[in-house]
Amino acid sequence: MKIKRALLSVWNKDGIVELAQFLADQNIEILSTGGTKKVLEKAGLDITSISFLTSSGAIMDGRVKTLHPKVFGGILADRENPQHLNDLEDIHGLEIDLVVVNFYPFIQEAVEKKLGFKEAIEFIDIGGPSMIRAAAKNYHSVIPLCDIELYSEFVEIFTYNDGVIPQDFRKKMAASVFAMTSNYETAIYNYFSVEDNEFPKNMNINLGKLSELRYGENPHQQAAFYIQPGKPLGWQQHQGKQLSYNNYTDMESAYAIPREFNESACAIIKHANPCGFGLGNNIKEAYERAVSTDPVSYFGGIVGFNQEVDTETAHALVKPFLECIIAPSFSKKASEILKQKKNLRIISVSADYNEASSSIKSVAGGYLYQQKDALQTELNKLNFITKRKPTDDEITAMHLGWKLVRQVKSNAIVLADKIQLLGVGAGQMSRIDSVKIAIQKVTESGLNLHGSIMASDAFFPFSDCVELAAQAGVTAIIQPGGSIKDDKVIATANKFEIAMAFTGIRHFLH
Repeated sequence: MKIKRALLSVWNKDGIVELAQFLADQNIEILSTGGTKKVLEKAGLDITSISFLTSSGAIMDGRVKTLHPKVFGGILADRENPQHLNDLEDIHGLEIDLVVVNFYPFIQEAVEKKLGFKEAIEFIDIGGPSMIRAAAKNYHSVIPLCDIELYSEFVEIFTYNDGVIPQDFRKKMAASVFAMTSNYETAIYNYFSVEDNEFPKNMNINLGKLSELRYGENPHQQAAFYIQPGKPLGWQQHQGKQLSYNNYTDMESAYAIPREFNESACAIIKHANPCGFGLGNNIKEAYERAVSTDPVSYFGGIVGFNQEVDTETAHALVKPFLECIIAPSFSKKASEILKQKKNLRIISVSADYNEASSSIKSVAGGYLYQQKDALQTELNKLNFITKRKPTDDEITAMHLGWKLVRQVKSNAIVLADKIQLLGVGAGQMSRIDSVKIAIQKVTESGLNLHGSIMASDAFFPFSDCVELAAQAGVTAIIQPGGSIKDDKVIATANKFEIAMAFTGIRHFLH
């Protein structure tokens, strides 16, 4: 079944003149509307107006121009059903064999520009989705073409098959239509369903595949990276190997942690946990402090900065093996230096980058959706509950440790001073084990815990953690509180003259 007649009605006119010229060269009649018709006629093509078929022009400011029985009859008529063809003849309709349509740009014009509802509804396409869905439904008889990226493939298939389009390609085109209309309707639904309630009754997530990954967490797992159409990514990779699944999961923490500090800051992430963090007078000093936290584990880590990477820092970064460097920017000279490591991934993060405010994951045959643990306003109202109150330096160190501990897998323990992370205990089944590991890491790194603080993501169920920390040199503790044994924990802190602050907020991370 060869194509005799095509209907072209598109908002995005990229490639439409070339496609129409190809159709015209095949002696295919072209029906078109409004702006599309003008563009094609300006290119010198002979176009039949849709109003010639319908015997009526556009009305209601263009809201109604293709919604007509002759148009939809021509698209929906099953060529193998004599009754359909008789009905089409009775209304003096014409068979339409190819429908090329794309939609009003609702996301770009309404969502991104944050239009009010009255203005936004003018970018809700009615005729376009209706026509292309009709063509997709009748794909055995009609070819629906809604994706500009598929124009060239259509031309190749047409040419190779001498105009007889095979059913597998028709089916592929129909599938692309329903993917497009689904995403379009989701964007409109999400726009209209904005409520104070962050957890709507129904949730539609519109995602487009940006890239396929080599594999997931392990080589036997397939994986891909998806983004929301129309939403800027906020970061750019400048060099290095393709990002892995595990790189993606670590990137966010590598940049989120330094962003919480005004001073030059550096975080090193390894297996979803910070293994190093430091502040400095410059980012090279901050990096060196972060490395000193764990001079062994930082090998193969992801390093994040809150300031531009300069020449001196770049020279230091190319010495060890690192997976990825993330920063707001890189000086020209630093970029040249980092090119020495061609596999090293270099990523810049724009100033308007915004971490997602929510997270979703599959579990138990369903999905869990929650707000991200992003705010730490509790630092402005700490409750100092021991006899000895913390010094200014200890309070500064408490703030640093508390900002870090929520990025550590629970049970989480962070040991720190006012300028760097000293030790981490992450993901243990008991809190005392996390404390032991954190102290052990400090000892192995040759750092000093005297005058340091301990941050715990949740309360201490027993006083043993406090006693062990005190023996190691910790002089202040920040923790949520809320245990039935808080009194015993506080008594132990007083016994060792440790200053302790309750936050009233915990920060589990699983």
